[in-house]
Amino acid sequence: MDTKNAIKNLLFDQKQFFSECPKGLLPPMIITLVYALITMVFILPSDLFIAIITIISAIIGIFISWVIVAAMFLAGVKLIGYATCTFKQMFIVTGYASAILAIGAVLSGLVGLIGTPDPLVSLILQGAVMFWCIPVWIYGIASITELEPKKILTCIIVPIIIMIVFSIITYALTASLTESADLYTSSSGSSFTMSGSTF
Repeated sequence: MDTKNAIKNLLFDQKQFFSECPKGLLPPMIITLVYALITMVFILPSDLFIAIITIISAIIGIFISWVIVAAMFLAGVKLIGYATCTFKQMFIVTGYASAILAIGAVLSGLVGLIGTPDPLVSLILQGAVMFWCIPVWIYGIASITELEPKKILTCIIVPIIIMIVFSIITYALTASLTESADLYTSSSGSSFTMSGSTF
């Protein structure tokens, strides 16, 4: 399978992709590394040392998230689906979702360049990206187990719900902080105006 068709299948025909994709760890690791670097492109500070620390932290954080997601999905298919697969296999197939996450990171970055993104817009974008990842997870897990896709969805639905809840909590906190910052800015502006009119 050539690279162009591989990318197209990964994004739009996951069943076909996982029937032909290589089984090694290197491809999803490269994809995940690219995803980590893309997330940093739009927010890198100008200071070189801080930029390096930011990149390293982002890479470590994203790879830890990958491990956690793979572990949660493995627990689901082991406990509910009684599947026979290893953590390494699960780690490999879940890593391919980083290709879609990378697209989401690009879109988020572009929205950020236009202006400060509304937290609700960010939440909607995260939700769309997550639902796009679901077929990757389902057919990826199907390729390493004997389970049917519907059974796999049942096995991984709890981790997906946890991720959705986490996104909603993050949205609520971000919206609250943004509102507080706006109120503080408005209050400071009013104080400055009043002070200016006094003199």
